[in-house]
Amino acid sequence: MRAQTAGGLGAGALEPAWALGTCFGFEIRSRLPFRYLRGGGGDLLEITTPGPRGPLDDDRLVLNWAPPVHPFRAQLYSDGKTFRLLVDDAGWFSIDPSAGSIAVPDAHDPLRREERVWGLPALLCFVHRGDLPLHAAAVEIDGEAVLLAAPGKFGKTTLAAAFAAAGHRVLAEDLACVRLGDRTEVIPGPAMVRVRRDASPHIVIPGAVRAEGGDQRVHLALDPRLRGDCSPLPLRAVVLLREDETKIRFERVSASRAIADLWTLSFHLPTEEGRTRTFAGVADLASGVEVWDLARPMRFDALTDTIAAIVGLFRTGAS
Repeated sequence: MRAQTAGGLGAGALEPAWALGTCFGFEIRSRLPFRYLRGGGGDLLEITTPGPRGPLDDDRLVLNWAPPVHPFRAQLYSDGKTFRLLVDDAGWFSIDPSAGSIAVPDAHDPLRREERVWGLPALLCFVHRGDLPLHAAAVEIDGEAVLLAAPGKFGKTTLAAAFAAAGHRVLAEDLACVRLGDRTEVIPGPAMVRVRRDASPHIVIPGAVRAEGGDQRVHLALDPRLRGDCSPLPLRAVVLLREDETKIRFERVSASRAIADLWTLSFHLPTEEGRTRTFAGVADLASGVEVWDLARPMRFDALTDTIAAIVGLFRTGAS
């Protein structure tokens, strides 16, 4: 049974979860509403409610995030196979990657809950699948993916939104799912961008629908007609974003140097297995695709020239 929304199901409904769309290569089955899904199919991921009320008896705290390093407070617990996640502005989530299921909290703010789902809970599921997470935006240029990678406050989301305004498909705005193998690929994530409020007057994305997120960003659901599906796209290159006050300049980065930058932008569980697997993935990524430094003015009036420079460099066969 397939439908566009889950709005017709009440909390006590007995109907099976509906296939609503895709994200990160997962076909989402749920009775809950979602704004940011794409078309197509994929591995099944069931999202249910309610989530847990706290950690399980066998859980231990494995990761802890707090401001100012992280924008919100969160704690991750695990029993070694499954996970409980507490996010201070959303509630408790339970993630079972091997079963393909996420239990989410009842929420007065479904938008915030959905955006949190597409962060760490979804990441844990696609890491279990064998994919590599990277703190990066991703855009499509001529049928290939280009990653715009940087830590926070280096303008990657603003640049991705400007790409959308220029007619390019945004594959991810903050978290990229990279699949390594004979061909390195990017699997599209949620069809959204969250633009700083001071940037929103400078960036108009055709067909995007604004949703109030209650914070300092404008939350935009991308035009459903332009989202596409979650089919993997070949990864053309990784662009590491820097700042230069005067000009736009590219510099090719060696694989050995790229590993250090990509490691800081990746995610791993604090175990020997987690570190080893992530380092191997980062090393494969650095040696398998082009990595470039891009220094550019971080001004709104430089966005058009920056996009033109990136597109010009990565037109198929250009570099």
